[in-house]
Amino acid sequence: MNKIVYPFFVSLLLCFVSCESGEPPVLGTIEVDPITAKTVTCNVEVVAGEIVECGFYYGTSKNNVSKGKSDKVVGTCDMSTIHGEIVGLTPNKEYYIMAYGMNDLGKGETEVVKVKTLALIPGEDDNKYPDTGL
Repeated sequence: MNKIVYPFFVSLLLCFVSCESGEPPVLGTIEVDPITAKTVTCNVEVVAGEIVECGFYYGTSKNNVSKGKSDKVVGTCDMSTIHGEIVGLTPNKEYYIMAYGMNDLGKGETEVVKVKTLALIPGEDDNKYPDTGL
């Protein structure tokens, strides 16, 4: 009887410790698509850990973005993906973006990626008539 009960309690104890411990979020690489003249849409895979808060830091200084000292947009999170849309950007400009995910055990961050917004196409993106400039 003791030979059966002992492994059961050890398994139960291991499950309790591992289930309760959890881990800080681990994030994959940022994927940006689409990029327009004024908007960048971002997605990041959640590799491990539960997410309770998430978002994206962005700006024109890689150093500030990597330290979390830049503009921030809140993302939406589910068990496997962080999604966000950065709007109001300047056309034809380079930006740096870093995603983050947080839970009670810590914060996970991605590497900083560099993107460049598209240039405006006269007559298409600027609400002006192409022939008159109005």
